[in-house]
Amino acid sequence: MRFQLPQFIETETKLVGPFTLKQFIWIAVGGAIIYISYLMFGLSIWFFIIAVLGGGICLALAFAKIDGIPLLSYIVYAINFTISPRRYLFRKNSDKIDIPY
Repeated sequence: MRFQLPQFIETETKLVGPFTLKQFIWIAVGGAIIYISYLMFGLSIWFFIIAVLGGGICLALAFAKIDGIPLLSYIVYAINFTISPRRYLFRKNSDKIDIPY
């Protein structure tokens, strides 16, 4: 009996139009940030600053990839690298320690 093997397991399923679920959620969060800032500030300079920054960050998190890895993964890697302890060991081949005079 032949079994069907899954193909293209590295690609995410497009659930909402041409977007994956993660991309759609980031776009929705960006839209919510823009809408809430419009309700709070109206058409002031603060609205435009928050809209450009919030929308740009959400769009970058939804679509930007570095070497095929999503931007959110790079941010998590950077935080883990910064927080995690590192131990640097130096081991010399010989047990003797030569101190120059």
